[in-house]
Amino acid sequence: MNETIIENKMGVAPVWALLLTMSLPVILSTAVQALYNIVDGIFVAMISENALSAITYAMPMYTILTAIGTGIAVGMNTMLSKALGEKNQKEVNDAASAAIFLVLLTGILSLLIGFTSLSGIFMNTQTANVEIRNAGVQYLRVYFMFGIGTIAQLIFERMLISTGKTLYSMISQAVGAILNIIFDPILIFGMFGFPKMGITGAAVATVVSQMIAAVIALVLNLRKNTEVKLHFTLKPHGYAVRNVLYLGVPSAVLLALNSFMMLNFNAVLSKFSSTAVAVFGACCRYTHFFYAILNALCSTSIPVIAYNFGAKKKSRIDETIRYGYLYSMIMMAVGTIVCCGFPAQLLRLFHATDEMIEIGVVGMRMLCILYMVTAIRNMSTCVVQALGHSIPSMLVDLSRNYLVLIPAAWLLSMTGVLNMVWLSIPIADFICAVVGVILIVHYYRKDIKPLQMEGVK
Repeated sequence: MNETIIENKMGVAPVWALLLTMSLPVILSTAVQALYNIVDGIFVAMISENALSAITYAMPMYTILTAIGTGIAVGMNTMLSKALGEKNQKEVNDAASAAIFLVLLTGILSLLIGFTSLSGIFMNTQTANVEIRNAGVQYLRVYFMFGIGTIAQLIFERMLISTGKTLYSMISQAVGAILNIIFDPILIFGMFGFPKMGITGAAVATVVSQMIAAVIALVLNLRKNTEVKLHFTLKPHGYAVRNVLYLGVPSAVLLALNSFMMLNFNAVLSKFSSTAVAVFGACCRYTHFFYAILNALCSTSIPVIAYNFGAKKKSRIDETIRYGYLYSMIMMAVGTIVCCGFPAQLLRLFHATDEMIEIGVVGMRMLCILYMVTAIRNMSTCVVQALGHSIPSMLVDLSRNYLVLIPAAWLLSMTGVLNMVWLSIPIADFICAVVGVILIVHYYRKDIKPLQMEGVK
């Protein structure tokens, strides 16, 4: 028998304010987290340009771990929020238990990978520079040995977001990011009596901060998230595990494939120089900052849409979509102005040489010129995902990375002009946005429009 749930704020609060109040804490904490990525890159660049190149080459591999955690989190988020809308307490609890079980499994797998030679094998495929190779291996081994912190932090923070408690999610994420910024210089350069660990110190600072943030998020769920009853079991309900994986695996696959996209793009840039790879790493950190803020807004729209879809409230779904597009495009307009207007100044923060700035100014502008179009793409895929169609939403980014971006980058690299390679990015962004719009129009007509015909307002 299903236990009853009182009406959640996602079903009654004014949508324009609901999205802001739910997303702003997540945006703030995400901004701090993304700012850490920039600061981390700046500290690593202080070691050497090769160190910055090393973590850029390593990025595709450690992104896979983040992809796994994100996939579990997204699957749990969608299943849990829909169950809340349907007032099905048993399914809410089962979704949470299944996610925790999957965290344990993936954490054990990550630990085992950290003890193997996979990091060395991967870096050997990326570069022949021994210094860059060794630095990348050091970073990856530490990251994977303690990878359970990455996954657990994602799951427990997303659990708070699933029930609308984004303020608490902000607390754990912000604390983790701030600790990371504090630990970075201490462990990299050996301050306050700590040994000078170099790039290994950057990895240690990251994993320690993530594990602390994960514990904070778990405690907040236990004490503040009364809508979810956490229960760990080695035998979770099979239907819940299947649903979490079905809804989340496409997102995990998408992010994992994004890592292969970065791997291929790095390979294209390597044809020109390792400096081009370092530039790409620096530019990606700024791009990630604005993408992270965009994704924070879009991700908080998912539980709102899923909840009201479960409750069959069409008007609230429509409002969420409208305000989601509006807010996301405003955010990315700001990003376009900053990155297009001040590329050289942003690159100098990474102790860029004259060669890096010459390469990076064009690269930065190409990465950000269509930020507002990217906002349309991301919001479209989030709406489709919230309706339970996670696989079709994955196809949007797949079309960007593998049907357009990588083939275009390889073809344009044949010109022998690096600036032509950067042009592949806005081309891919535009085509991907068109696919996203087509997708949302189709599923709006299929899933949302019929709610009005049922007489549900």
